[in-house]
Amino acid sequence: MSTPLRNPNIDYGDGWFFVTIQVALNKSVFGAIVGEECVLNELGAAVRDAWRAHPAHNPGLGIDGYVVMPNHFHAVARVTGGQGENLLSRVIASFKSYTSTLYRQFKVAGKCVDIGAKLWQESYYDNLISTHDELLNIRTYIQDNPRNWNRDRFGPVTTYSVGNPELLCRRLVAFVASEGGGVQCPRPYETNPAPGGGQCPHPHETNPAPPPNLVATGAPPPVVSTFTSPGERAILRKCLRKERAFVWVCPGGIPSPLPQQVAAACAAGWGFVCSPVPSGTGVNKQRAIWCNQYVIRHAASVWTGHIRPGGSLETLLRELKGRRQG
Repeated sequence: MSTPLRNPNIDYGDGWFFVTIQVALNKSVFGAIVGEECVLNELGAAVRDAWRAHPAHNPGLGIDGYVVMPNHFHAVARVTGGQGENLLSRVIASFKSYTSTLYRQFKVAGKCVDIGAKLWQESYYDNLISTHDELLNIRTYIQDNPRNWNRDRFGPVTTYSVGNPELLCRRLVAFVASEGGGVQCPRPYETNPAPGGGQCPHPHETNPAPPPNLVATGAPPPVVSTFTSPGERAILRKCLRKERAFVWVCPGGIPSPLPQQVAAACAAGWGFVCSPVPSGTGVNKQRAIWCNQYVIRHAASVWTGHIRPGGSLETLLRELKGRRQG
C-alpha cells in the first residue's frame, strides 16, 4: 500500500480530501493537452472510468471534482462514517492497483506507451479540506488544470526564429511521426477543416496536399514539422535535397549553429526555423507535445509516418479527426 504524504497535524476522520497521484517518472501516459482540454487516450479514459466506479464498491466514499491529466490525477473525495484515514488509504490503494493492472494489459497489447514496470509513483499526496471556501478553490483548480497546463509555460513558437516567416502564410502540409518507428513512407491522415497557415487565411482544403515524398512538380506546399523523430528528420533531408520549402518548429531551441544546409535554405527564403525557447534549452516532453499541436493545427493537411499507439501524437491526431467529424 502506498504511504500518503499526509500532514501529521490533521485529524483524518470525516471530511473532504484533496488527493493527487503522480505517474511514475513524471511520464505523460494518459493523453495530451489540446487547447484548454485534456484529451484522454484509451488508457486515460480507463483510469477515469475506474475512479468513477469506486463509490459503488466503497460505502462512505463520495467523489466530487476530479481530472485525469497526462501525467497525474487530481480528485476531491468525501469520506463519511468516521473512517476517513482507513477508507481513503484503502480506496487509493485499490485504485492504483487496478489501474496498474490496466496499464500492464494495455502495454502487453501495444495500446499504450511503455514507461516501465510501474504506472504510479509509490506515494500519493492528500490533504483535508478544512473550509467551504477552500473546497470551492480546489474545485476551481481542478477544473482549470487543463486550461492552465501551458499557460505561462511556453511562449509563441515564433519567439525565436531564423529565415522567412512568410512561409507561415502558405498552405502548409504537416508531417508527424513517433520515435522508435524508423523511417516509413508518408501517408495522408485527415484534412484539417480550419484555415491553415495560421496568419494568412486561404480556402479550406478539400483534398490532401501533395505528400512530403517530393514527387510533386512546381512549388509544393511547405512542410511543417518538429523534425524530431527519425522519420521526420528523413523528410527534412528530402526537403533540403530537393529545395522544398519547410518550417521547422524546434521544441528545444534553434540548433546553434544551424546545420549548413538549413542555414542556406533560410538565407535563400525557402526555410524558416522557429522555437518558443532559446538555443540550448533542450527538449521538454510537454513543450514537444505543445509544438506538435501547433504543427498539426496550422497545416492544411496532415501526413504521418509511424504513430505509436497510446502516444501523444495519436491523441493529437484523434482530436483533429474529432474536430473534423464534429
